[in-house]
Amino acid sequence: MEPYKLRRWRRSSSFDPVPLFTCGRPGRSKGNQGAVPDAVVDKWVHGLPGGSTISVVSLLGRKPNGLSEYSFYSFCGTFETPAETKSRPPFQQWLEQRHPKRRLEVIEHPTTDFKPVPRETLVVVARDIDHHLSMGRIVVLMDSGGETRTRQVCKYAAFVEDPRSS
Repeated sequence: MEPYKLRRWRRSSSFDPVPLFTCGRPGRSKGNQGAVPDAVVDKWVHGLPGGSTISVVSLLGRKPNGLSEYSFYSFCGTFETPAETKSRPPFQQWLEQRHPKRRLEVIEHPTTDFKPVPRETLVVVARDIDHHLSMGRIVVLMDSGGETRTRQVCKYAAFVEDPRSS
């Protein structure tokens, strides 16, 4: 099911829902290795919450061995080297070409899978989330599995999972 582990969050100080969601990267529902076909990414896009502009805050970066977490796709991360991108378009451009009617904005904050998110990254990501929420946007925060790094950010930014809806 795409998006994998889609969860809604709210401020810990309020029971009012906010349009903040976390999930795993496109194709994570199919496993944690191997190439992800564009059709699976399309399903991920179609499964995102609807509404106004969606800000996709990506924590995808590198695996502990240095492999880019975008290496599974026909698109790349903006932090990748030219040798890694191999002429693949950035994720933002790929989305604009394949899903022009969806208003999706990708904000990248590369991190390392299985490692704590550095404090300076937590600060910047929390600020970005607050900024995009204040603009009335839906925010989707994603990491590889939709669990560890996203939870670190939510905890730092004083969000708790909202079990009422997703």
